Amino acid sequence: MLALSLFVVSLGTLVQGLYLRYTKEVPAFGGVLQEHIVGSPRFLNPVYADVNDADRDVVQFLFSGLLEYNEEGALVPDLARDYEIQESGKVFEFNLQENVKWHDGYPFSADDVVFTVKTIQDPRYKSPIRANWVGVEVEKVNSQKVRFRLSQPYAAFGDRLTLKIIPAHIWENINPENFALSFYNLQPIGTGPYKLKKISQDKSGRVKEIRLERYRAYHGKDPFISSVLFTFSDKEESSITTQFSKRAATYQFPLPRYFALFFNLDSSKEQAVVKEKNIREALDYAIDKNLLNEQVFSGGAKIPEQPRWKDTEKALSLFAKAGYVQKDGKLIKQQNPVGEFRIDLAKGSSGTEVRKLQECLAQDREVYPEGDITGTFGALTQMAVIRLQEKYRAEILTPSGLTKGTGAVKAATRVKLNELCGAKQKADLPLTLTITTLDQSPLTDVAKNIATQWKEMGIETIVQAYPQVELERDVIKPRNYQMLLFGEIVGKTPDPFPFWHSSQKKDPGLNLSAYESKEVDKLLAEIRKELDEQARATLYENLEALLSKDIPALFLYDLPYTYEAAHEVKGIKEHIIGDPSQRFAGMKSWYIKTKRVLK
Repeated sequence: MLALSLFVVSLGTLVQGLYLRYTKEVPAFGGVLQEHIVGSPRFLNPVYADVNDADRDVVQFLFSGLLEYNEEGALVPDLARDYEIQESGKVFEFNLQENVKWHDGYPFSADDVVFTVKTIQDPRYKSPIRANWVGVEVEKVNSQKVRFRLSQPYAAFGDRLTLKIIPAHIWENINPENFALSFYNLQPIGTGPYKLKKISQDKSGRVKEIRLERYRAYHGKDPFISSVLFTFSDKEESSITTQFSKRAATYQFPLPRYFALFFNLDSSKEQAVVKEKNIREALDYAIDKNLLNEQVFSGGAKIPEQPRWKDTEKALSLFAKAGYVQKDGKLIKQQNPVGEFRIDLAKGSSGTEVRKLQECLAQDREVYPEGDITGTFGALTQMAVIRLQEKYRAEILTPSGLTKGTGAVKAATRVKLNELCGAKQKADLPLTLTITTLDQSPLTDVAKNIATQWKEMGIETIVQAYPQVELERDVIKPRNYQMLLFGEIVGKTPDPFPFWHSSQKKDPGLNLSAYESKEVDKLLAEIRKELDEQARATLYENLEALLSKDIPALFLYDLPYTYEAAHEVKGIKEHIIGDPSQRFAGMKSWYIKTKRVLK
């Protein structure tokens, strides 16, 4: 009996060895992927999804574009079967895949592509990505073919064609006023590899969970993972897990972006100090970016090539040019007393007396809200004088028999100006700055580090941090900041136009510095239409040189996108991504379950 038992054990070991020798492990279908996202989705609709990370992430699973990025980060056909580029990059023709079905079983066609693009282009729908499609004509050639015509070649247009398409049969009867309010924004119908199974909301309507299941009629490669569970909260948690384990593996996805301190060059009087170039350049020399990297990122960030490195003497020299000197450990501007007003002034006058007048008027924001100190008596100064005269009507106008302000500074007006501003000694003005950023690490850590470095030079710096929704709504949209610490993603084919062109100063443009330069505007237009990569690289270098000279922002560091996945999730490949949601570009090749097959 013992011998028989040993024989059975030996035979089993032999069989197992042969099985492992002549088979290999391959991905199998099954498993549940769980993704935790900070924030909450509002629009599972590609027309609006671009402004919210949670929306962008979920949309990647639910919808398809004409093109997509594969697991290597390369552009490949998706809803398109193939395509042709004509007329030196001005015309793109797409033949669509046949027998593609929406999640509700309705057939996909060229009508859906045309409807999606035209909806985004229509200003009534207020799509945040409308600027990406201005100047693009789209037409249906037949039910399985669409044509795009550009006003001029555009190097990054291929990236634009990853736009996720929405179903015309669902959305075409919803008017623009109700589009953003529609039930379908949280009950999406797409053509993607997964479809919505369940969405859970709390009592306030905030989405807490979204469950997706594999779409069995998907037109492309079937994903291995059977279902996906998204959970949402305001707190950072481990990014991705499965039902098996929370042990994480870390992946680094290169992401073309930069983090910078953007100066608001269109700011109010209180913020006007950063409009002076000497101040901006001095602040750049006052930051040790390598020290920032070591203290905040333990050396893990990438510091871009810099035109200016830490140089305290150079910084103090530039501050001195702007009128600021060190006194008792602080940078201050000594305020000279305003002298008496002795001569008549009117529109067209200029010189020291006008500057003195403007400084006096600027002390009252009701009188002179613009606060410009130019030394030239122009229309703004004239209006300020009129406001002063009418504010003190009983003392200035009534004794002279006038009913409204004249805008000219004569005897009665001078008496009041001398009363308000004559020979008064002003207190020294300390250099106080404000950095505004997202209430999230590492941005808050970077802001505090910069504030500490500047304090060593005598600059008092206030750090204001806001939650994401408040930052976007109350700060970025109205450009309500002096300096904004923020990151900008420039895309896989970098298009700096939205970030630096003067037409993009106001929301929804992304020119966060309100920067204006005719030379830069011309260069940005050239970059967009240059298809040759080497020539475009030269244009990028020219742009960097101009931005370095004008200093609309301080470019601080760059970081790859860090992604954590449970060890059981296999098949993830690191590749360049255009935005964080593109980490899912190769998701159809990810797997949890395995099986063995013959070699």
